[in-house]
Amino acid sequence: MNGSAAIPILRAAKRLIFARERHVLVIQLQLLIGAVASLGFLGLDVAQSYAALIGALTIILPSAYLAWSNSRTTNPVRILAQGVVKTVTTCLLMVVALVFLQVQPLGFFSSLVIVQVSYLLALAPVFKLDSSN
Repeated sequence: MNGSAAIPILRAAKRLIFARERHVLVIQLQLLIGAVASLGFLGLDVAQSYAALIGALTIILPSAYLAWSNSRTTNPVRILAQGVVKTVTTCLLMVVALVFLQVQPLGFFSSLVIVQVSYLLALAPVFKLDSSN
C-alpha cells in the first residue's frame, strides 16, 4: 500500500529496487574509476597506463551497451540474451586486448578488477537515490 491507494506490487518493487536508473550510476562510476586507475598507472609507466585504460574500456563498453539495451525492454528473454551478449563481448575484448594489442598484464588486469568494484559501490548506502518517483 502506498498511503491510502493500492499500487501493483511489481511497480512498487521497481521503485524500490531500481530507483532512478541505477545502471547509469554504475556506468558513471566505471568511467570515474577507470580514469583514476589509468591516471594512477601513468605514474608507473605509460604502457601500464594504456593497459589500464584498455582494461577499463573492456568492462565499460559492454556494460554501457547492456544498460542501454535493458532500458529499452522489459522482456525477460531479451534481457537474458543481452546479458549473454555482454559476457561474450567482454571476453572478446579481453582477447583483442591481450592478443592483438598486447597490453601490459599488470595495468590491464588491475584496472579490469578495480572497475568491477563499481557494481558494489552502486549498491552502497552513500549512493542511495531518491525513490519518491
